[in-house]
Amino acid sequence: MQEDLDERTKLKLYLLIVNRYKDIISKQEERSVSEIRQRISPYSETVKKIRDRLIADIQPYESERDFLLAAQRVFAYVRELKTCKFMINFWMTFEEIEELGVAGVMDKALLITALLRSLDSKDARVLVTKSERVFVSFNWKGANHLFVPETGSLLVGDDTARQFKTDPVNYAFSDLLYESYEEG
Repeated sequence: MQEDLDERTKLKLYLLIVNRYKDIISKQEERSVSEIRQRISPYSETVKKIRDRLIADIQPYESERDFLLAAQRVFAYVRELKTCKFMINFWMTFEEIEELGVAGVMDKALLITALLRSLDSKDARVLVTKSERVFVSFNWKGANHLFVPETGSLLVGDDTARQFKTDPVNYAFSDLLYESYEEG
């Protein structure tokens, strides 16, 4: 006769399985820069669905007029997502993030960048520092903006440059570009 396991025991078993196979899982989850950049596509159906929901009352949407308001809604949406630090290399799809309401910091940055790109930001990009901290950068009306997915904070102007004084940007990317700042 099979007995149902309590939730705590199930969790311990799942943790045991993940720990035992974490190297295999991490290997399967490896992605090239090109594959990661493709995820930022502003043309993804999930990205379009989220964007349309966020700007439903801003119609007709005009990026010159409405971008910052729409971006603020993107940030509010992402702030509502729980942040998870995975013990293994693991990527979530935007569909999974939307369904579960949780994501890792990099997945949040990719989603934010895709949403900003879908709102007509040509220069939205993910920035990764030497210590692997993740940010999303974009310019609006001549001012640099920096969103910190880990904390949900938004920095503007001079505050953005201060973030990188002791931990400089290592590389930046979007669906349109990849820039490496490593010293050769």
